[in-house]
Amino acid sequence: MKKDFLLEIGCENLPSGYLDEMIEQTRKLFEGGLGSERILYEGLTVVGTPRRLVVHVRALAAKQEAAEESIVGPPVKIAVASDGSFTKAAEGFAKSQGVPPSSLSRVETPRGVYLAVVKRVKGKAAASILRERIPQWVQAIHSPKMMRWNSSGMRFARPIRWILCLCGTEVVRVKIDALVAGRRTRLSPLFEKTISVKSVDHYFALMRKSGIVLDPSARRDAVRAQAVECARAQGSALVEDEDLVAIVANLLESPVAMAGAYDEAFLDLPREVVVTALKSHQRYFSVAGPRGKLVPHFVAFADGARRGAAAIVKGYERVLRARLDDAVFYYREDTARPFEEMAGKLSGIVWLEGLGSLAGKAARIEALALWMRTEWGIGGQELERSIRRAALLAKADLASEMVKDGKEFTALQGYIGREYARVSGETGDVAEAIYEHYLPRFAGDAIPRGEASTLLALADKIDTITGCFIMGLEPSGSQDPYALRRHAMGVLRILIAKRAALSLPGAIERSLSLFADAPRSFPRSRDELVAALREFFSQRLYPVLRGDGADHDLVAAILASPWERPYAVADMVAELRDLRKKGELAPFVLAMKRITNIIPRSMREPFTYDAGMNALEAFSDRRESRLGFSSSLFTVDAEGKLNDEMSRSCKDLLEARRSGEAVRSLSIIKNTVPYVNKFFEDVLVNCEDEKIRNNRIAFLLCSYRAFMLFCDFSQIAGG
Repeated sequence: MKKDFLLEIGCENLPSGYLDEMIEQTRKLFEGGLGSERILYEGLTVVGTPRRLVVHVRALAAKQEAAEESIVGPPVKIAVASDGSFTKAAEGFAKSQGVPPSSLSRVETPRGVYLAVVKRVKGKAAASILRERIPQWVQAIHSPKMMRWNSSGMRFARPIRWILCLCGTEVVRVKIDALVAGRRTRLSPLFEKTISVKSVDHYFALMRKSGIVLDPSARRDAVRAQAVECARAQGSALVEDEDLVAIVANLLESPVAMAGAYDEAFLDLPREVVVTALKSHQRYFSVAGPRGKLVPHFVAFADGARRGAAAIVKGYERVLRARLDDAVFYYREDTARPFEEMAGKLSGIVWLEGLGSLAGKAARIEALALWMRTEWGIGGQELERSIRRAALLAKADLASEMVKDGKEFTALQGYIGREYARVSGETGDVAEAIYEHYLPRFAGDAIPRGEASTLLALADKIDTITGCFIMGLEPSGSQDPYALRRHAMGVLRILIAKRAALSLPGAIERSLSLFADAPRSFPRSRDELVAALREFFSQRLYPVLRGDGADHDLVAAILASPWERPYAVADMVAELRDLRKKGELAPFVLAMKRITNIIPRSMREPFTYDAGMNALEAFSDRRESRLGFSSSLFTVDAEGKLNDEMSRSCKDLLEARRSGEAVRSLSIIKNTVPYVNKFFEDVLVNCEDEKIRNNRIAFLLCSYRAFMLFCDFSQIAGG
């Protein structure tokens, strides 16, 4: 008979950031465990609050499904005699399994043909299996930090205080650590009393009656709705913050919204300072007026409090006032002197051990941003002045009282710098560059708008990535302590969105040159570092392009070439996609692959940027001495015609590469297809005359190298 199953693991308050992941782990463990144990059920739900993880299995089978088990015995060659009779080995195996030899069957294995016996295994009672397996599943639930609370060695995110486990109305005596499951749960956050649960349905009825919202999603909805209504009741609007909604929802299990207030004088602080003071430690929601300006009210939450709300709010207001008083003190201290004075303190703040101070980083950012401005060809002296000034001040707020030393306002770096720059009378573009050079901070975040902001953002991120690679601090697996992947994605997003006429490899090399005096934790040459950094950016660019719907082979083909401008890569991938949709890609790729496939692999690899540029320039200028073949050895008309076309095309390709006209590059290469096809129709490349054969291969190798600067056509499927 099928029955609903319930497991509740009651514990001390789980950290807000742990709960969602622990719920997901629990779901996977139970789904996988029940499946592997062949216990059928109709549905499984895992929910939780800071004080309990709850597993609800609907219509759980009373016992395992029966199964057939195949037990492999000796190989046929020693178990069966030449006359077909069973040997002692076969008889011994059959006896050990309690079956007659005649019931043995033959099975194919990777090691050959073996004798086997197939047994039907009856299903065990589900309750007995769960008693054995649940402790193992619970101990497999991990969190960033685990606790031990007695001498047993049991580890969990927080100490487990009770276990409830029911199958229908019956208790399943699961034992976890020293605790044995029963039918009692606790409703109060103070744990002062327990209450008996009659059945699974009774449990959920008790939770609803007590106002405990088990489902995190429903709890988030409740927090959001109550906060909005509480703000509306004050004649204001909630400052929406989904991150805070999620945090608050995982801090309590019975959300109750309460309105509070603070002194209006605190609104003289920058807006985000007030919002952060409310959110960071107190987890209060800010409230704004009709025009979006903050008003001196907040919305806070208590867990299940239905009485004494006034006293609770008074306590909330008292704690908040202390936080805001701190913010006022920091703000006054910082703005009592010119912002530039803080920049002078950066020389005493280490950026990365072995890579100098924040002052050194600011100087490198300035130098790299100025170099990129020149390479990009934007702005003039006014932009250069803004870059110099913004670079000097970009990290200055890290020396401020408001931001330094890991306070709750540390996350406002950049924002505080912009506000202090404005107070100190800096120009608007300098102030915005101080803030925007941190953008984008996360996926989906805005990118810098101004030119100075854009160049500083690129320079800062590239400098951080380069410095970390020099010190051997690049990401590994899931570990990325310096957020280098995020920085790289930011660089690529900016360069693509702005269609920046910048060579990213060139910027990397320039950045490396600015670390000339830096020690290196790993003995890698400059070329090795450039290659590693280029590959790192390629790995980040791949998901950007795939995320736009491009096929894997098209992205891989373009990234295999020595690309320089990310927006040009995106354009070329888009053009290849368009050609594929039109049905024009396959014949194009086929022609290119004919060139690639006839050249010996040892001659094609490794391909280098220098080899490609040499071929492109030499074809363009008809300098055959640099190409390694001679047109005087051509004996077929199609050879000369393809050579002439390569000369014309390479002139155009050289111009297109320098100007970043990516799509035009593909069109130029595509124009060579008739000449390539005619060449292979009329010319026997691997002819008997060794000199002519080698000359033809050298000619095709140069063509291959010129085209490889733009795309590795061999990676494209089809053709």
